[in-house]
Amino acid sequence: MIESRIAKRFLFGSLLVGMLGLGLWFDRGRAQRGEPPIAASLMIAAFTLPALAELARILTAAGLPTPARPLVIAGFVLLAGKTALRMQAVRAPGAWFVALAVATLVALAAWQLRDRDLKSGAARAAGLVLGLVLAVLLSSMVDVSFDWSTDVLFALVLTAKAGDSAAYLVGRSMGRHKLIEHVSPKKTVEGAIGGLLGSLAVGAWLFAVFGGGRWTTVEIVFVAGAVNVASQVGDLYESLWKRAGGVKDSGHLLPEFGGALDIVDSLFLAMPVGWGLLAALQG
Repeated sequence: MIESRIAKRFLFGSLLVGMLGLGLWFDRGRAQRGEPPIAASLMIAAFTLPALAELARILTAAGLPTPARPLVIAGFVLLAGKTALRMQAVRAPGAWFVALAVATLVALAAWQLRDRDLKSGAARAAGLVLGLVLAVLLSSMVDVSFDWSTDVLFALVLTAKAGDSAAYLVGRSMGRHKLIEHVSPKKTVEGAIGGLLGSLAVGAWLFAVFGGGRWTTVEIVFVAGAVNVASQVGDLYESLWKRAGGVKDSGHLLPEFGGALDIVDSLFLAMPVGWGLLAALQG
């Protein structure tokens, strides 16, 4: 039974990596023609928007009623807006994106004021703000692809996901000590350590291949370790939301992986951490 689940996880994990690789190949071709990346933004949206809808469902089950449609629309506006800003190479794109995020928040807040049930309205507003923060954090992947390349984004994502897989395998085979049992009963200290080592090994290799020599080995190991810690915290936060709502998986996008939120949960903190550290180290 366990072997079958591991085999399915490997199969569908390979499918995900293959999809990322296809986007990498497409954006490499665009880069050779002097064109900005676009496949990365499409892939980010393909997972982020369903993840926001799943988050709304989980928060609603947890007693924080969150309307999915306006949240998904807001996420689309943010991702499309950031991509457009980066493609147009506008001056100070970060400042413009902050303005866009605030404008989106204002629009959501104004829309929410129509709710005559103040308690329900306050709960909905809290869920919408949480979802908006999630979209902003995941949008940092767009910055990675434009600031460096889809190659570097590929390396960062697989560094985080390698930690996921290593933690799963080590936890299944030799996990004995619970990590934070009230949040995620199956996660173990051994699994967390295995995940960290997996991210360090895979991250060092991937950045040697895709990093273009921009960072030293010590810097890469440091970034890979920070990305893994952030990814594990993000994973635990999604577990907290799911347990609060009595939900096992956020959805059924891929067998053994669950929904879109289950796939990106380890990225929403890891990607901004990775982007910020790589930028700081490159100076």
